Amino acid sequence: MAASSRRSSSAPLPPALVEELATGRILFASTEFLELSGYPSGELIGRAAAELRLWADQKASDPVLAGARSTPVRASLRTRSGDIREVLVAVQPGAGCALATVAVPVENGSRLHEIVQSGKLFLELVENCRDFVCVATLEGQVLYVNPAGRRLVGIAPDADVTGASLGDYTKDGARFVRTVVHDRLVEQGFFHGEVQMRNPGTGEVIDVEMDSFLLPPQTPGDPPLVASIKRDVRETRRLQARLAQAERMESVGRLAGGIAHDFNNMLSVVLGFTDLARGRIPAGHPAAADLDEVTKSAERASLLTKQLLAFGKQQAIHGMAIDVNEVVRGLERTLRQVAGDRVQVEICLSPGQSVVSADPGQLEQVLLNLVANARDAMRSGGVLRIATGEEVLDDEAGHREALPAGRYAALSIRDTGTGMDRATLERIFEPFFTTKRPGSGTGLGLATVYGIVRQTGGAVQVESAPGKGSEFRVLLPRTDRPTPRSVQPLSRPAAAKRHARVLVVEDRVNLRILVERCLREAGYDVVAAESGAGMAEAALKADVLLTDVALRGPSGPEVAAELRRRAPRLRVIYMTGHDPEAARALKPSGRLLPKPFKPEQLLEAVRAELDDAA
Repeated sequence: MAASSRRSSSAPLPPALVEELATGRILFASTEFLELSGYPSGELIGRAAAELRLWADQKASDPVLAGARSTPVRASLRTRSGDIREVLVAVQPGAGCALATVAVPVENGSRLHEIVQSGKLFLELVENCRDFVCVATLEGQVLYVNPAGRRLVGIAPDADVTGASLGDYTKDGARFVRTVVHDRLVEQGFFHGEVQMRNPGTGEVIDVEMDSFLLPPQTPGDPPLVASIKRDVRETRRLQARLAQAERMESVGRLAGGIAHDFNNMLSVVLGFTDLARGRIPAGHPAAADLDEVTKSAERASLLTKQLLAFGKQQAIHGMAIDVNEVVRGLERTLRQVAGDRVQVEICLSPGQSVVSADPGQLEQVLLNLVANARDAMRSGGVLRIATGEEVLDDEAGHREALPAGRYAALSIRDTGTGMDRATLERIFEPFFTTKRPGSGTGLGLATVYGIVRQTGGAVQVESAPGKGSEFRVLLPRTDRPTPRSVQPLSRPAAAKRHARVLVVEDRVNLRILVERCLREAGYDVVAAESGAGMAEAALKADVLLTDVALRGPSGPEVAAELRRRAPRLRVIYMTGHDPEAARALKPSGRLLPKPFKPEQLLEAVRAELDDAA
C-alpha cells in the first residue's frame, strides 16, 4: 500500500471486521463494530465468528462462510447481550483475509453498494478509521500510516513515512520490533495486547490497545507484511478510573452515612443525659463546667455527623436561587482571615450570570473548606486566587463529569502551594483521608465539599501536580427561577400546657429511657415500647405518637399507619437521623425531630404538635 496522507472526503464507513478466510478467526474489529456489537476487542480478537455465534443465521449470514459478495446483503447480528440487530453486510476479499462491513441502518445500503462496486472497500475503511492503522515489513520498516495514526503520533499529513521504523513510534523502540513483531507475531500469526506508543516530537507516551496480523505476500517469494491497528485507550482508562472512584466514593458514602445515623442516636443520649444532669446541680458546682464541656464536645461531634451525611448525600440541600458572586463578596473578609497573613488573596468575579439553586450556608461551607485547604498547602505563603465564571458543557464534556450538557456557574480556587501527586488526587475526597500531620484535621473538609456539590447537581474538578499548586473548580448548574427554602422552626415554650399522653416507640434502650424520662418530668403521661406491637389500645387514649423512623421491626411510618387506623386523631412526630427533607415525604405525614436533639427540643416538638391539634 503506497504512502498516503489523503483523508477521504466521503462519509466514514460503518462498523467493520477483518477475518481470516481459512479459519474465520477475527483479526481486527473497528471501534464502530465494537460499539454496535457490545463486545470489547479482547473478546473478539483471535476468536472465530462461528465460535461466538456472531451471526444469528450462521449458514446464510456468516460473511466468511458465504464468501465474497458483489452486493451488500441483509444479515442478523447477535450482540454480546444476545439481542438481534438487523444489519447490512458487504464482503470483499483482500490480501489473504475477508473484510465484512456492517451498516446500520439498513437504509444506508446505497452508500455501501457504491463502495463495494468501486473496489475501494479496504481503502475507505483504512482512510476513515478512527484508529491508528499502519503497514510495515517484518523488520519494522514503515510503509503506510493512515491519517488518524499520523495525528496520534504527530506525523505531518504530507510527510513521507517510508523508511521510518515502528520502533520510532513506540516507547520500547527496537525491543518492541523484536519481541512483538518477530517473537509473537511470526510465531502466532496475530498479536493482541496493550503497548505504549510515543510521539517523537513531544515525547508523549500513549497507551494503546494493539491488534497486529500478517498480510500474506501478493507476489510469490516476497516476505509477508505486518498490519497493525492501534486504539488509543487513554480516555477509556480515564473514564474507567473515574467510574471506579465514583463507585468507591458511593460505597464509602453509604458507610459514612450509616455511621453518622448511629452516631446521632448516641449523641442524642449524651446531650440529653448531660442536660438533665446539668439541671440538677447548682451553677457554682465544680461539675457544672465539666458538663458544659461535654455538651460542647457533643455539639461539635454533631457537626461532624452533618459533614458525613453531606458527603454521603444523605442530608437535605435546601435549594434557593443564590448568586455565587454575592456569596463570595459576603464572605470576603472571612475568607481573607481564613487564608492568613502569609497568603495573598486575589478575588476575580465574572460579571456573567452566576445564579444557582443551592443552600447558601452549605455553599459558604464549600468555599471556606476549599480556602482552608489551599491555605494548608501554602505553609510558607503564596497566592490564592478565587474566581467565578461560566462553563458550557457539551455532551462529551458532560459525559466525563457525569452531568447533563448545559451551562454551569464555575467557582475556582487556585493556590500556589505544594500540589499533589496522582496517588493523593485519587483519594482526596475520601472521608478521614488527610496528608496533614496527626491532630491537624479531621479529613472531612474535602469530603464535605464533594458531597454538597454532587448533591446540588454539580461536580468538582481538580488539577494539581507536585510543586505546581492546585486548582479546585466547582461547577454548579445555573437556574433561572428561585427555589423556595423550606424552614419549619420550633419556637414554643417547653412546658406541658395540659395533661397529655405520649406514645414512644424507640428500639434503642438508652434513647427510649431518655425520651421517656424527659417527657415524664415535663408532666406528660408516657407509654414507651421498642415496637408498635401491643400499642393499639394505648393509642385510643393517646394524643401524640413519637416514633423513630428506622426500627428493627416494622418501620416508624408503618407503626404510625397502623395506629392511625385505630386512632385517626393521633398526632405523629418522627425522630430521624436520616435526611429530614426526604422524611417529609413519609406517610402518614408528621412533624420531624432531627437527631441529635436536646431535651428542650424534644419538649418543644411535642408541645408544638399538641398546640396544632388544639
